[in-house]
Amino acid sequence: MNDKFAVDIVTRVREFVKVQPQTNAVEQQRASLGPLDERLRRVLGHIPQNTQMEGLSIMNLQACLRGRKGGLPHIGELGAAMRRLGWQRRRAWSDETTSFSSKWYPPDKVQTHRDN
Repeated sequence: MNDKFAVDIVTRVREFVKVQPQTNAVEQQRASLGPLDERLRRVLGHIPQNTQMEGLSIMNLQACLRGRKGGLPHIGELGAAMRRLGWQRRRAWSDETTSFSSKWYPPDKVQTHRDN
């Protein structure tokens, strides 16, 4: 390898580094995640309206979200975020055919009793 070629390569690499944005990998990950409320809004926006009206399981929503450190968001934080977005939790107590379940309903769905 001759000296001119080596100098040319070094010069081009330095030029390339100057034009690249100086971002930290951790900052990029945080920016892509955003607050839980925003991420939850995005996930809910991709769920069809008729599915939302049937009620959503918080465990299924949790599986769709990733936490800041790669884990899942805490159920309590996810429930609080759902309430901030106006969603309501309805419990279906067990009877002879089903077990206890809890579903979340959108703000425009008011449910006073179980829908059959």
